[in-house]
Amino acid sequence: MRKKTRKKKSKPFPVFLLVLCLVAACLLFYSPKLFSFAVNNGPESAPVGESGEDIFGTPEPGDKAISEQPPSGIVQEPGENENENENGEEPAGITVPPERSENTFRHQAIVDELSFLQSPLPEAKVTTKDSQLPGAPRPYRNGTHEGLDYYNGYCGIPINYGDPVYAAGPGVILRIDHDYTEPETPDREEMLKISAAEGDTPAEILDILRGRQIWILHPNGTITRYAHLSKVAEGLKLGDLVEPGDLIGSIGNSGTSDGAEGSTANAHLHLEIWPGDTYLGKGLPPAEVRKILQKILE
Repeated sequence: MRKKTRKKKSKPFPVFLLVLCLVAACLLFYSPKLFSFAVNNGPESAPVGESGEDIFGTPEPGDKAISEQPPSGIVQEPGENENENENGEEPAGITVPPERSENTFRHQAIVDELSFLQSPLPEAKVTTKDSQLPGAPRPYRNGTHEGLDYYNGYCGIPINYGDPVYAAGPGVILRIDHDYTEPETPDREEMLKISAAEGDTPAEILDILRGRQIWILHPNGTITRYAHLSKVAEGLKLGDLVEPGDLIGSIGNSGTSDGAEGSTANAHLHLEIWPGDTYLGKGLPPAEVRKILQKILE
């Protein structure tokens, strides 16, 4: 008998190989883009092309930027501009306080230190005239004004010859001129010539030009000087304790050209504040001096 022979059937192309080929083709096509996006979308930088430009182009309105860098040349410290929004503007409802300079803190420290003082003339304001502030030039004697003047018409209250002057703060009487002799006009003019020749007012001459004075030493070491007085309180003597508002003297014009002539014109109070080795206001512009004095005395 003949043996039956079977025809060999051709095997079909395996389906899993077809699927594998398709997957491989997809990977080959998409893997560069996926890999590039995964690498460039990390925490350090946004996607960039070879030229350094953003490969995604300009974001559409409403899209959030992937990374923001400060403007060129500006180093942004951690926490800086934390109150600004993405456009560099202040968010609604948030007010960023202005920067406070070192001077501002220093001036506030002075105000705090001298806050115990009050005006020696009740209800008087700090003068509105710059030439009556500490630090103002005094060309007639080649010197500098070291105190605050209270003149009629510039401090909010009437100023008259003989009006009372009061202690600006608690302390002890360090100097009181009961015995005072007004320099005559020729003597005073000679002092001014000496000052002009030396280019500054010598301390001993400046002391005479202040006229009749009272000095008070306050507990924190500050000294207040009251000058150009017409008289001092009769019962007050060196070493006496005074309280704020105690009567110490009267407004005058001693030490001035009017005083030398025996006139009562241009009477005013000259107040100096010495927190240390120099007078308050030295080297400061008028606006700053006025603001400091207003905070202390008003």
